[in-house]
Amino acid sequence: MKLLVISQSRNRAGRTIQVRKEIATDWVRVGRNAASEILLADPRIALSQGLIVDRNGPVYTEGEMGTTTSTTRKAVRSVRLSPGTSIELGPYRLTAIDTPPGFTGAITVELVRPPENVAPEFLSRAKRLTLASLGIPKRATALALFALVAVFFFLLPAGRVLDLPWRAPEGVAMASDRFWNPGPVMLAHQPVEQKCEACHEVAFRQVRDAACLECHQRIGHHVAQDLSPATLFAGMRCAQCHRDHKGVKSTHRDDDGLCVDCHRDVRSRANGAQSQNVTDFAKDHPAFRLTLPAGKGVRRVRQGSGPIAEASNLVFPHAVHLDPAGVRHPEKDKVKLGCEACHQPDASKRGFEPVSMARHCQDCHRLEFEPAVSSRQVPHGRPAEAMTVVREFYANLALNGVRDSFEKAFGVPGEGLLRRPGEPTAAQRQGALGLAAKKAAHVSEEIFEIRLCRTCHEVQRVEGDKGLDWNVAEVRANNAWMPSARFDHKSHAQAKCADCHDVAKSKRSADVAMPRIEGCRECHGGSLPVEKKLTSSCLLCHGFHEQRHPWDPRFRPRAAARAATGNAGAN
Repeated sequence: MKLLVISQSRNRAGRTIQVRKEIATDWVRVGRNAASEILLADPRIALSQGLIVDRNGPVYTEGEMGTTTSTTRKAVRSVRLSPGTSIELGPYRLTAIDTPPGFTGAITVELVRPPENVAPEFLSRAKRLTLASLGIPKRATALALFALVAVFFFLLPAGRVLDLPWRAPEGVAMASDRFWNPGPVMLAHQPVEQKCEACHEVAFRQVRDAACLECHQRIGHHVAQDLSPATLFAGMRCAQCHRDHKGVKSTHRDDDGLCVDCHRDVRSRANGAQSQNVTDFAKDHPAFRLTLPAGKGVRRVRQGSGPIAEASNLVFPHAVHLDPAGVRHPEKDKVKLGCEACHQPDASKRGFEPVSMARHCQDCHRLEFEPAVSSRQVPHGRPAEAMTVVREFYANLALNGVRDSFEKAFGVPGEGLLRRPGEPTAAQRQGALGLAAKKAAHVSEEIFEIRLCRTCHEVQRVEGDKGLDWNVAEVRANNAWMPSARFDHKSHAQAKCADCHDVAKSKRSADVAMPRIEGCRECHGGSLPVEKKLTSSCLLCHGFHEQRHPWDPRFRPRAAARAATGNAGAN
């Protein structure tokens, strides 16, 4: 927040004197405390009178963060500082004025009731206790207090931090550096809370990026490498956005201000940015972008820009599987399937396990190739092994099969060659194996092109020097449509799947049924509270650092690909 403060006063001639002050901070303290950004030096003002915070514009509030002695800890007063709004703070008047360009807000501060207009008995009480009235010399007292503070709050704590000769045991309170601690560290950092040197490598110097990266080696960059993040964030440190000792929740701000500073005009910060400008989810957030597999990488398509199709190489009509009348089952009557039959939550309950043939499909889509003889199935996902299994099965039947299985498999009377009387000749052996090879070739063609594989997969027939073969296209089913978004299915368990994913009438696996932003806005508002809607800031759905897109369930990031690199001057 950047606030313009204009202090107004009058000289003896009655002329108005103005002093302009620019304040850039997360919040502005108002009060008699010397540390206050807006100092109101009057005994009629509390030490910590109130705060001015940025809530889509400056808001003055009293009673929060310990600014009053209220036992309820609730706000006594909260006023939005729109232009023309005035607040009486004891003898002072704060007036909001039009905000100049480049500022979050602007106010004037004027003393409207000077001390000389106050009752004499109040002034006498305010001036009664002074060093002079107690007969204590100011200079000697100041020097003694300075020495006391230097010893107990600087030299003794420094002994432990800097390992000086007078270092005292950790348990001695006055030898501790807790007096320097500005606040508790976040929960994730509490294991090293007593090891200041883990982050503060050099005494009295800011925390360097290298200290952060000692633990956060696998953190991703904020933007893609081709946008030169080192240049984009030149002169910035990790700690400029991630400030510890501000509470146990996190090290970053959870309001939209930090994000909107850049994303209200993102291309002015990065010419190559593909994202669009945004200031609030409810007002001007662009349509969602979906990430789809494409070639060896991925492509991103924004909803509303045209038809979106998923090239998964899979044949899967949702309408057939979600038929209210049910689908056929090899052993049962028709069974009715719901979304949960294939889409099962993962251990976190936030997302879903990738759909697999063994867990979700094979109960109905069995890969039996000679069901009249055996319940044996060909292995899924390995065409060469499937053909080998088929050839070995029929070769074994041609040599060792009993009469029943032989006749059912080959459609001719007889039995396996080795079961017949006498020693078979080489010609008979070759004839039996030729019969098996012919049958195996015919069954393989049925498996890949008619009965099994082509039911769900894109299959290409290949005729080469070594005979007939088939290529089954690799399935690239998308399991992360918006990999940079945070979405928790568990939090949406009260809704039906069809509320967001309407696939009951989808007849193509290429159909994309991801929710649109208009549907999300029915429940989610923006950064400002709205009745019957969930207040939604940027960080509710977005992370800050980039991650690779795991469209492939087998994807495992390489350490070198995601390890952050940088120095004290870049994040």
